[in-house]
Amino acid sequence: MKAVLLVALFLCLPVLAGAGQLTITPALIVPGEVALLRWSDRGAVAGEVEFNGRTFDLDPAVHGGQALLGVDLGMAPGTYPVRVRLAGSGFLIEGQVRVVTAQRPEERITLPESMVSPKDPAVIKRIERDQALLKAVFANHTAGAVPETFRPPVDDPIGSRFGLRRILNGQPRSPHAGVDFRSPRGTPVKVSAAGQVAFLGELYYTGLTVVVDHGGGLFSLYCHLDQIDCVAGQILRPAEVLGRVGSTGRSTGAHLHWGVKLRGDRVDPLALVTLLDGKKP
Repeated sequence: MKAVLLVALFLCLPVLAGAGQLTITPALIVPGEVALLRWSDRGAVAGEVEFNGRTFDLDPAVHGGQALLGVDLGMAPGTYPVRVRLAGSGFLIEGQVRVVTAQRPEERITLPESMVSPKDPAVIKRIERDQALLKAVFANHTAGAVPETFRPPVDDPIGSRFGLRRILNGQPRSPHAGVDFRSPRGTPVKVSAAGQVAFLGELYYTGLTVVVDHGGGLFSLYCHLDQIDCVAGQILRPAEVLGRVGSTGRSTGAHLHWGVKLRGDRVDPLALVTLLDGKKP
C-alpha cells in the first residue's frame, strides 16, 4: 500500500490582542479532507483567507467569520501558510499547514480493457471534451457561505471509500476521488446541501451526472445515474431529489458515485459530513 498524507494544522496567536480568536477544526486532517476556519468576534466579520496559493472569502457569521480549508488528495509533503485578513485591516494571524505521511488501503478491480484504456480516437476526444467542460464548471466560483449541514445523498452501505488506491487490471491508477454507495437501481438521490445545478448531462466515465454548486468554490457530484430529475440552473433545497441511481458510464453495476470539489481540490464528501454534522459515517 502506498503512503499518503496526514495534515497537521498549526496556528499562531492573533496579532491584535483582544480583537478575536482564530480556530481551525479539526487540528489534524488527512489529505482529501477539510477543516473549518473560524474567526470569533463580537459581530459578523468579512475578510479573506490565503491558503495553498488561493485567496477566498472569509464568510461573515453570527459572531465573526468562517471558511472551509480543503486539502487535495494529492497534496505534497511540506509546510503551507494560512493567513487571514479582516476587511479594512492587514493580516491579523499567520499559521501553517504541515503535511506528513500516513497509509491508505488498496483496491484491485478487473474491468474490460476498453473501459480502462480507450484507444478509439473519437472516445479519447470525447474524454478530453468532458474534462475541459468540468474544469470550466469548477472554475466558476459563485458567492456562498459555508453550508450549515452536509449529508450523504443515499442511506445505503458504502462500497468504496474516498482515497482508495485503485489497481485496475493490475495497473496502478489514480486514487478513488469519491465515495461509492451500494445502492439499488432507481434509489432516489438527494442533494447533500442547498445549491444550484451547475451541470447535468452524460459523460464518458461517469455516465449521467449532476454537478451542484453550493457557493464558495464547493461543488458536489452525483454520477452513474439512471435518470436525472432536475434541470440546469435549478435551485435545490437540502435533501431534494435530483436523480435516481443507475449504472451509466464506466460502471459494472448499479451504484452511486458521490464526489466533492472544493476550489478545485479533491476532498472526501464524508469529511464534510463529519465536520458539519458531527457524524462519522
